[in-house]
Amino acid sequence: MITRIKNYEKQTPTRDARKIYIICEGKSTEPDYFAFFQGLSSNLEIVIIPPEEGSDPLKLMDLVNRKFFDADGKYSIDYQAHDTLWFVVDTDTWEVEGKISRLREFCSNLNSEDGEVWKKYSEVKPYSVCNVTQSNPSFEIWLYYHFFAIKPVNSEVESYSTFKEYVNRVISGGFNFQRDQVKLKDAIVNSKANYDFTLVGTPEHFSTEVYKLAEEILPFVRKPLERLGNKL
Repeated sequence: MITRIKNYEKQTPTRDARKIYIICEGKSTEPDYFAFFQGLSSNLEIVIIPPEEGSDPLKLMDLVNRKFFDADGKYSIDYQAHDTLWFVVDTDTWEVEGKISRLREFCSNLNSEDGEVWKKYSEVKPYSVCNVTQSNPSFEIWLYYHFFAIKPVNSEVESYSTFKEYVNRVISGGFNFQRDQVKLKDAIVNSKANYDFTLVGTPEHFSTEVYKLAEEILPFVRKPLERLGNKL
């Protein structure tokens, strides 16, 4: 089969390209997944920021504060271009420890029309700059929905030591990070159809919010994905 790396030349983002900053809990799976979309569109720049001091949601929040809002921060948000920040996190134990809710509160404050950000950019209509996309139990449930239109069967999942192992078994050969992202549209459809949420609005078991981030990426990469898909 033909892979993304061998058959699609990367495009350089234009100066006014929109940026999507993705702050990952994981150091390998999530960065490997989203790296596929880098350079597919000259109108979109995807910047992947892996964890530096652990995957704790509060440490990811501190990472963003350092990288974006400290005086010597490496990155900046162009609000006129509608740049966005996306935290990609697993449920793990962070949910019961209240750390994901604090991360969501951080984003809510940044997005608030009464917040300091929008006082500085009064000429720009407020939008959701900062977002949390949570997967339950882990990011692998998003990979699963690239191939399957129904939720996993819990009794089958429990026969494996980890959910990651289960997903690697039910996807023949495991998820291919150089190719399988061409199924992005399928993953959006399947995950949305199986999305359930708790009373406080967080994903139920075998649900993921990654489709929200994917829906932001898809309009920029739809045609390249179709061309790549036709070659597989």
